[in-house]
Amino acid sequence: PMMMDSNFKPGFKIDLHIKDLANAMDTAHSVGSPLPLTASVREMMETLHADGFGGDDHSALARFYAKVSGTKIGE
Repeated sequence: PMMMDSNFKPGFKIDLHIKDLANAMDTAHSVGSPLPLTASVREMMETLHADGFGGDDHSALARFYAKVSGTKIGE
């Protein structure tokens, strides 16, 4: 329900996810392990950060999909 109401009050912020995903990717790369899905999620979250949503909850990924699909949340 919160996402349908465009309520993305932070539980765990996008900016913190970006930091954690970067750490996970650095560690994985240091042992030669690719993380393609992690890289994709990090790119989505970096797009949200660039759009001014870095302080929102990770559920704001719905905003990313709304943007790329040309739709609005809750419609």
